[in-house]
Order: sequence, then structure tokens, then C-alpha cells
Amino acid sequence: MTENGVWKPYNDVALLTPPMVFGFDKAEAHDQERLLAYLSALVATRTAPVHVNVAFNAAFFGFDLAERSYVGGPVDPFAFPVVPPTEVIDALPVGAMVRVDAGAEQVYAEVVYKEGAHPTLGDDGEVDPWLSGAPLGAVGPGRVDDEADPLLSERLVVDIDAFGSAFSLSSQKLDRLRRLGRGFREDGHLVRQARYPTRADADLDDMSFYARYLLTRVEPQIMSSAAPLPMEDVLEGNADSAQWEGAIHGFLRTIRTALEQLDDVRMWRGYAFTRASMCARLNDSGVLGGGDMTDIASQLARSPIPSSPRRFSAERSVSYTAVGPQLRGVKGAERRLAGLDYALAVCHVNSVLSDYTHREVDQETKLLAGDVHLRLDDEWQGGGVWRAERPGSAFVRVDVTEPLGRGWLDTLPGSPEAVVPQEESVLEWLSEPTDVAEDDTMSPVDLKITDSQLSWSQPLRLVHLLEGRLPLPDRIADAMAASRLAGVGLRLLSKHDGYQLDQREAAQNVQAELHGPRREITSIDWPLEFFPGMVLTCSWTKDGTLVRVCSTLLEVPVSVDGQTIEHRYAAWILARDAAPGEPRWGKRDSRSAGVLTLPQRVLRAVRRNGKVHSDGRTVLVRSQLSRSVYGADGAVEVSLDDVVTKLVASHDLREDIASVDANGGLRFPAVAGFSTVPVLVYKPLIVPRGGGPGREPALPHLDSRFVREHPVTGHLRRIGHLGKQPTEKARELYRADCALRGVAEAELPADSTFVSDFRRRPRRALETTNHFTTED
Repeated sequence: MTENGVWKPYNDVALLTPPMVFGFDKAEAHDQERLLAYLSALVATRTAPVHVNVAFNAAFFGFDLAERSYVGGPVDPFAFPVVPPTEVIDALPVGAMVRVDAGAEQVYAEVVYKEGAHPTLGDDGEVDPWLSGAPLGAVGPGRVDDEADPLLSERLVVDIDAFGSAFSLSSQKLDRLRRLGRGFREDGHLVRQARYPTRADADLDDMSFYARYLLTRVEPQIMSSAAPLPMEDVLEGNADSAQWEGAIHGFLRTIRTALEQLDDVRMWRGYAFTRASMCARLNDSGVLGGGDMTDIASQLARSPIPSSPRRFSAERSVSYTAVGPQLRGVKGAERRLAGLDYALAVCHVNSVLSDYTHREVDQETKLLAGDVHLRLDDEWQGGGVWRAERPGSAFVRVDVTEPLGRGWLDTLPGSPEAVVPQEESVLEWLSEPTDVAEDDTMSPVDLKITDSQLSWSQPLRLVHLLEGRLPLPDRIADAMAASRLAGVGLRLLSKHDGYQLDQREAAQNVQAELHGPRREITSIDWPLEFFPGMVLTCSWTKDGTLVRVCSTLLEVPVSVDGQTIEHRYAAWILARDAAPGEPRWGKRDSRSAGVLTLPQRVLRAVRRNGKVHSDGRTVLVRSQLSRSVYGADGAVEVSLDDVVTKLVASHDLREDIASVDANGGLRFPAVAGFSTVPVLVYKPLIVPRGGGPGREPALPHLDSRFVREHPVTGHLRRIGHLGKQPTEKARELYRADCALRGVAEAELPADSTFVSDFRRRPRRALETTNHFTTED
């Protein structure tokens, strides 16, 4: 360790540990403290804001804070991918270590920041609305060239001092390269057309794209045994590619969580910078200081307000501004935006805008002065595109830093009006903890009736998707029947919030069946993007033949058992209809999903036959398991105890008890005063998804059996707050450990015990076991 106790690579034990692939909270407390201390010092040491990917590089490959550079191990600058002096290059993620071909010079650098650099970005920051949130291949308002190469114009900011003086250039040589345009622009940045392997890769967020990059283009580097913690020491040799990808994702998520916990650090969309640097800028009276930052915020807030008083009317006005060009438009800013300083300025100005929009709004209307709503619309293009709208906005209740991409979405032809996510939980309409009705005629939520329109919400079941139908509440069906629409052709307009549907799916001719046991709309070809459990907001104009259905984006996307969900959904339906053996989403041509393994059949039985709750929990009486798996007339039964044990160990199920009331009804959780029965409980693993410029893919399920046992070094653990004191045995162990490590003899602090060395295999979903050496 260094004098201040911060990790020193290749001298100290590895900073990352195998349990961290399952999250920061699964690491030992002392390992958490080591990581936090190092990351805090790292952010303070590096000149540019530290992205999660760069922080991972530092912890995995060994960035020495004293040397202010990477100091060996698997980092081989001569093996770095080359950035050629061409207009088009292979796409690089933040965190990539590269060689920039600058003619006679080779410049070794680490990519520490990137943003969109579309050629239509105005010098004053003004952005064409369609560009904000536009997908790859967009060529104009609502127009996408599906045949175009997967190219994006990008600005890369690189750190050329990250590999020590032996691989850095003098300032004079670098200035000369910039003036001559050899590889770099005059501001020291790389602006290129980046070719992505696929369109799906271009959609990935920075962390996900980096994980894929590490395991493809630079796999030898990530697999090198020279790293402080070789990946071969993390996973067993028989782990497949999905397990390796899951492990990298796990480390990245741990790094992100640790950075977010630092009191002296602030985050902006994955980039960490010190609060001290932010304060210094705000207190600076010079160019791009506090005054200029405040001016930019106020200018954006005034941008949709007409300059002429006589034009100050209620007519709607929307403007889009990119902060990167806005910064470059400040007089005299060139010097303070060169090299790494640009990345820091972009993070600072976005943070100022975020603070401004939260601080200056009216707490009731959530609007700025002049009835203006200011929000981030695109986090990637031009350093961040902010949308200013007046008077008022449909999105005032959505976090202003959640990019919605309305600039692009609002240009799509025939796009229905957006439905804004509500503040309350998406599941409040379901009863809890009582069982949930599951038939097609369950009462709709939020039934609203106006003079001209009826609207309701309807969660989709798998059977609705398979059979192409939409159940109608009785109130709606009665009104349609009164309008003589039975058997009449209707027009169904579908919208998938945040995405563009195929025109044939977005507008369809359908039928209304208003009499008989099932009252519904039929002949629907549901979009493949719609999934079981998704809640649709539906509306019908009275006496008309037009029905609209729309999904609603969640404010924060979630991962449910590894499946990413971005739209409002009913967890109880997902528990039932996404059970093993059901057709996969988007593959609804058959109800057969092939032969299931016995563990899959057991899990399916619990999810399909257990009592379901609104949060997706299902509870099955243990004695009913065999019948649920094999059926009343099934084959000869075999014991399922071993299978249940394995499912409990993998945290797919858990064992518990429930109560049986006087009427034989099952109550869970158990209620005092009633007899109890053993039950099996399935509860979906729901994890909020982190943000990024693209969509984070469904993360591979990382199986704990592939994660190696790891050594846990001796360390102190506080026990004073528990009212305990160390035993004499703990004191002796501590003195012996100090002697073994050549440390001057020291006494164990009175408020701590000593945990001696041991080995542990990580466990995915259980709390880390405490290993005290004192008597309780």
C-alpha cells in the first residue's frame, strides 16, 4: 500500500475480487473500502472525467496513481489497435487503448470520452429536431436508410499521457501534429466516421459495447495472466462465452456502483469527476467559468420564448440545443476546450443544466419561468441535446435527465400523442397481497370517460398475442354495441413508445366481436415487439371506428430475470406467461418450446400453478409439486427433493411457510394464529437498468458455480458498534499476522476484531457470510 493506504498495482493484492462479478454489495467490506479509496483517488488524479470503463481499466490493468500511468502487466502499447488517418475507422468504445497513426509518429492513447459529431450540428448549438435521439441511418425527419452502412460520426477525446513518459509525446510535437492535421484536429480530438460491426452494436450503451469489445477485438488483453486478477482466476475453465460476458458486465456494474457512492465525486451519465473541480469552475470568473455556465443555462431556458413581446403568446414552441457546440461558441473558449479539458467542460455544463432545471422550477407546475420545460433529450449527440418547450409539456413529471428522444419521435409520420408515465408505481392497480384475477375479463385500470372518448388500460396475456385479440371491458363493449359496431371493420393504430413500428403493424384493419362469451377486438397482427404482460393504454373515439393502443416507457428500464424491460408491464402476467416452456417473445407461431429439463419443469410448475401476487411472486404448496409437475395420471413419480435443493441453491426458488385459513385458503406471508404448510416461492429478480446512450442488452445469467473460490486476506472488521470487543485469540492472530507480513508489532484496535485468511466461493444472491474470530 502507498502511505495514504491507496492500492498500488503489482505490489498489493488485486483490487478486484471474484465476488464483485455479482455486484459491489457482494464483496467483502474491506475490499469495498479498498475499491472506494482507490477510485476516489483515481478520479482526483486523472485530468479528464473518469468513465466507468476507464475506471475498470485502472482497476483491472493496474493504473499506478503515483506514476500517473499504467505500469505494465497485460498493457502492451505495441499491440494496441491502430487508428488509421482515414475518414472511416472501426468503432471504438470509451476505454479503448489505441495507437493513433499520425504519419511519422505513433501516438499511444486511451479513449476517455466520446460523443456524436453529426455534420449538421450548428456552430451555435442549434440542432435540427429530428437529429435528437435519431437512430443509426437516419437521414432526415422520420426517414431512415435501412441499407446504409452502420456508420456514426463521433468525436473521441483521448489521453496521450496514460502510458507514461516512454510512450508520450512532448507538447511541441503534439502541437505540430495538430497544426498539420496528422491524426488529430487542432483541438487535439479525433473526429471520425465510426463503422460498427452491426446496427445492434451501435445501439448498445457505452458499458455494454465495451464489454463486447473486450471479448472480441482485444480478448488476449482481457484474458492475460499478467493482470493483477487474471480472468482465468475469476471463472472456471469450462465457462462459456455468456459466462465471460456476464463476468465483465458484473465488474463494470460494481465499478459504477462504487463511483456512485463516493461523497467527493459527482457522476454525469457514466462519467465521474470531483466535486472540487465543479466548485472551482463555478467560482471562476474567467472564460467558461461560473458566469458562462449560468448564461448557457438561462439561454437554453429562454430559447423557446419569442423575443418580441407581441409574439409572446401561447403558441407552442420547442427548441433543441447541443451543449458541445454551445461551449465552443463562447468567445475565447478554444484554449479551455482543447484536449481533455473539453470532456470535463461538457460534464460540468450538463450538471449545471441538471441543477438549474431542478432548482429553478416551480414546485407545483414543474416549469421554469415563462412556462418553459427544459430537459435532456439526447445524451450522446453533440455532448448532450437539451429540449426546451413552452408553454408547458406532457413530460414535466418525468426526470429531466432521462433522455426521451422526443426530437426524433415527434417527426415520425402518424405518431399518436405520447402517453406520459405516471409517478405512481405501475402495479398499484393490482391488489396486494391477495391473489390476482387472471381471466380475460378482469377489470381494466384507469377507465376514463369524456364526452368524445373512452380510454382504459389492458395488460396483454400470451394468449392475446398468440390469438391476435384484445379483450374489451364491458363498459367499452356496450358503448361500441350501442354504436352498432358489432361485426364492423375497425382501424387499429398501435404505438410502441420510444420505437418505430413497421407501418403494417402500426395501422391495421380489425374486427369487433361484441356479443357472445368473449367481447373483444380480433384479427390483430400484434407487433413482435409487444410482449406478455405489457400494459397497453387504449382509447376509442365514441361512434367512430378508430381504436388506439400505446405502450408506455418506464422511467427507469428494468431487468427481470435477465430480460430487459423498458415498458410498463404487469409482473404477475410475466411470472405466468414467461415461465419455462412458454413460447419465447417474438416467436409466437407455436406453443411448443421443446423438451424441458426436470428443473425447468419444476420451476414452470411453481410459476404456472402457484398462487400469484401482483409483484410477480408465485407460491405453491410443497406437497402439490409432484402433481403439478407430473399430473394426476402422469408417469411413475420420482423424488423432486434434489431438484428443489438445486433450484434453491441457484436462487431460482426459495423455501418458506404459508398459512391456511379456516376456509382452506392459502395466505402468504404466513399469518399468526393459523396452521402452516411448507411452500415453494418464486420471485422475479428485478434490477433497475442503468442508463446509456443506447440500450443495454439482456445480461447473461452468471452462474455462481463457474466462479472460482478466491482467497480472502486477513483484515480488520469493526465490532464496536455491536457492543462487542475482540477476544484474546483475535489479538494473538493479529499480532502473528503483523509479524508474518513484516509489519511493526501493533495492537488490535478495541473496536475491531481480526479476520484471518480464508478461501470463499462467491454466492450470487445471498449476503456475504460473516467470519468472526471472536466469540459471540
